[in-house]
Amino acid sequence: MTERHFRKAARGLALLVLLVLASACSDGSDNKLFVMPALERNLSITVDEDAALPGYNIYRPADLAALGAPLPVIVWTNGACVLLDTPWLTILERWAAAGFVLLAPSATASTSIPGAGPTTVADQVAALDWVVAENNRAGSPYAGRLDLERVVAAGNSCGGIVALNLASVDDRVRAVFVLSGSSAPPGAPEEAAAAVMGNILVPVGYAIGGPTDIATAFAQLDYSLLPVGVPGYLATRFEADHVTVSTDTGIQAEVAQIGLQWMDFALYGNPQVRKAVVERPCPDCAPDTWSVQAKDLELRR
Repeated sequence: MTERHFRKAARGLALLVLLVLASACSDGSDNKLFVMPALERNLSITVDEDAALPGYNIYRPADLAALGAPLPVIVWTNGACVLLDTPWLTILERWAAAGFVLLAPSATASTSIPGAGPTTVADQVAALDWVVAENNRAGSPYAGRLDLERVVAAGNSCGGIVALNLASVDDRVRAVFVLSGSSAPPGAPEEAAAAVMGNILVPVGYAIGGPTDIATAFAQLDYSLLPVGVPGYLATRFEADHVTVSTDTGIQAEVAQIGLQWMDFALYGNPQVRKAVVERPCPDCAPDTWSVQAKDLELRR
């Protein structure tokens, strides 16, 4: 057993103990995050910047106490790893309205990422460092408001490569969601994907565009390479190529729903949401718009 696998096992055991204790001590009042699934929440949002996190927009509920509990966090990487988040506003704003605090690289912010190059894993590690620091900093508006046990790495296309590679090296990531992307660029050898996927020990979900999406075959390869016991999820649209599934705002609205249900399940393990991600991945979509492959969901810890 590698050191990372040992830490994962220890973390899972600790979580199990906490759940048992919470159940034993419960006064019958459920945490609000469980009372209302993320898909049903539609909070007012705001977009912030912070000089300590240059070149990022911070999408969040306007009221950081709206859920009565610390808020889960998403570290998002844009398609093509560009420093412009506006093409994905349909997704980013919807996720923030569901109660997530989401960090997205953006050249539209008043400060820019040092070097102004495409987003890298190192940039996203720094974003996670900011999350931890702000949650612990006295006087920060985020102090005690961020759930450091529920952090998602997410991204589109090249952003999916960054998200998966981030999850493979940073134990703070507890789930992954990728839109039309994979762990290695199209055309890379299987060994490159295996080197990343073999080190991911948290639930991984994908939304892909179907046979004409260049990312589809590579996302399917990733799915097959997930270690045994790691929950995996593939939602495939009946049609849509890579550009369309990534940028069409109507499809992005569908993906936002799929992502919310997946993240809700992956972070909280709600069995009702587990049933929904398989049977109705996009509740507002016409039947058969999306098909689903899933494995080891019952093993989510």
